[in-house]
Amino acid sequence: MKHKTTLLLAGVILLASGSAKANWAEMISLSGSLESDVRFITDNWRGAKKGQGYEFEMNRNDINLRLRADPTERVQAVVDTRLRFFGFNEAATLPELISRERIDPFSFQLTEAYVAVRGVPWSKMDIKIGRMIQTWGTVDMFNPTDNLNARDFSDPLNFMDKVPNQMLEIDIYPTDWLTLQAVWVPTFKPAQLPPSAVLGFALEYDDNGCVAGFPAPPLDADGRAVLGSLFSADGPFGIDLDLCRLNFANPEVRTVMPKAGISNSQAAARAKFQAGPVDFSLSYYYGRFKFPVAYTAVADVMSPGGKTSGFVTDSKTIDPKKYNVKYVAEVMYPRMQVIGADFAYSSDNPWVPGFKAEAALILPEKVDFGMSAFLDGEKLDLGKDPANPMRTITSTNGSGKPFVKATVGVDWSYSDIFYINLMYVYGFFDEFNDRFGLHHFFVGATEFKFLQSELQIRMSSVLDMTDLSAMIYPQLTWIVAPAVELSFGYMHFFGDTSPRDPLDFATKSRFGQKATGRNVAFMKAKVTF
Repeated sequence: MKHKTTLLLAGVILLASGSAKANWAEMISLSGSLESDVRFITDNWRGAKKGQGYEFEMNRNDINLRLRADPTERVQAVVDTRLRFFGFNEAATLPELISRERIDPFSFQLTEAYVAVRGVPWSKMDIKIGRMIQTWGTVDMFNPTDNLNARDFSDPLNFMDKVPNQMLEIDIYPTDWLTLQAVWVPTFKPAQLPPSAVLGFALEYDDNGCVAGFPAPPLDADGRAVLGSLFSADGPFGIDLDLCRLNFANPEVRTVMPKAGISNSQAAARAKFQAGPVDFSLSYYYGRFKFPVAYTAVADVMSPGGKTSGFVTDSKTIDPKKYNVKYVAEVMYPRMQVIGADFAYSSDNPWVPGFKAEAALILPEKVDFGMSAFLDGEKLDLGKDPANPMRTITSTNGSGKPFVKATVGVDWSYSDIFYINLMYVYGFFDEFNDRFGLHHFFVGATEFKFLQSELQIRMSSVLDMTDLSAMIYPQLTWIVAPAVELSFGYMHFFGDTSPRDPLDFATKSRFGQKATGRNVAFMKAKVTF
């Protein structure tokens, strides 16, 4: 297989007629950066347990290298890599102290690795194949038409990173004002979530050590009433919501991933137009939503003195005097089709702001959520519908009806001194019009530059106008020397850490919930070459 691939690439390169360059110095260019990032948690109420915080969250160093080779005028090869050192010791036992990888853990990431061939087999056609990152749309950051690569939110301060994937891209240039693009992605890759994402399914405890909150399933009003009845005085447990009588094991969340078959491939096409100061495009995408959507859940309960069964099997965690509960949930990645349009207007008049807009009509797969409960191995009758033989609570977590996500923005700058960007966003990155719904957001960023741009002050903020939670992100950057910069900043979240209704999935606060992340102060240094 490797020999066939090598011969195929060699054949394509030979087809790309053009004189070879004289020497390696002309063929190869190398660029990159060195980055150091230190962050300190400035809260003690947004962690897994109350009181956790006021400690270093990150002590990271990155080496980023991008190599580009142009063996002929028509062929280009690109390799983009990152070597990351995390800066925290992970050796927890004496034998692990002999391992440098545990004392000083690191990872190697291949961001891009592709070959691009221009003018083959037609002078107005380019082909690109390999590991790539695509960016579609004209607005800043919040692009509902940009769905080929999943988002990489492993760094909560960086909304721009993406998960690379293997792709085949074909570009055709019929005229100077029109570009046609088609992309095929063989396999599916999900979004990389931030470390705080696990707190979305974490338990909360009060000062007495009793369970004070648990992950709410995406149920409608009828389903929430049935779930609440389980803990009433007349329910099967007869505890009348006395959560101190419950012993919860840590919830478990499993992902239902699509199989690596051709039917789960992704495909997209786009037509880009240019008409003077206006750029606009029309696009289509077929694939899957990159963020997990709740699918099923099981609550397995063992009464005091009852027998172990189902998921409640770990004798070390069982309290014989309490109701022992194990909660297991499944999430999936629904199919979707996206019909998109975007435009950007930029005037030559320095007093006229730029305008950008982007909208996506999403045709989603329907997602039905089902929840079951067991007591001492016996399945409880939760379904009140005689036609529901599985005795589960059922609820629609995604209606399957088309919906729209959109962004509209305006930006303006004055010389090299001042810049402002304002946007209205309908539907955040991970919103799929499920039980949580689609929220309305106001996004703003302003930047002031002083001392011939050596000193930059930037303030970014996002307001969820639906639940009134927010995020602010001030940053000070000092250009110490050409290609050398120091940054200092802070990220803070506002909003309720707990939902208004513990049984209502939709009452979670977008930025207030702990799954969003911690409040942090940071210091960064970067050298670019």
